[in-house]
Amino acid sequence: MKNKILNDYLINGKLDIDRILDDFYNYVYIIVKNGVSTPITDEDIEEIISDVFVAIWKNSINLSYATDIKHYLAGITKNVIKNKYRDTETNFSISDYEEKLINNYSLENKAEENEQNTIISNTLKTLKPDEYKIFILYYYHSKSVKEIAKELNFSTSNIKTILHRVRNKIKRNLEDGGYGYGK
Repeated sequence: MKNKILNDYLINGKLDIDRILDDFYNYVYIIVKNGVSTPITDEDIEEIISDVFVAIWKNSINLSYATDIKHYLAGITKNVIKNKYRDTETNFSISDYEEKLINNYSLENKAEENEQNTIISNTLKTLKPDEYKIFILYYYHSKSVKEIAKELNFSTSNIKTILHRVRNKIKRNLEDGGYGYGK
């Protein structure tokens, strides 16, 4: 399936926000759920999602309609989350979330996840600039191997090889850190 661009959502020269909402609500929902580091209520999630689609509607005149809509939505969503939580004072009591932590996600699992993320982050810091850029474009910007190859003027097989090496390096570092995933 080819990537959708904003131009695909024009009707009589105007952006069809309802269709964008229908097609990408779940995508934005997942970004919000994964993009917030503190417990978040369903009402907060709905508010953030609404803010994302209002931002698109408000800025529809200034948009480049050749923009990949998924990348655009991901960027807006991350900015809305950042703006919402930058101004929010974080006075949470652990007792407010104790039951949720115990029932849904053990502290031990969270600590392991944080440690694994640190290992991955430290591994990424050791990559050559091209390796890092390819990894980020592929995993964080959801670009295909073909798109990355074209953008960086590399062959697709070269991009695949670099991604394979980076994944192996991350895997080795995780295994060295005690997180073996089998041989």
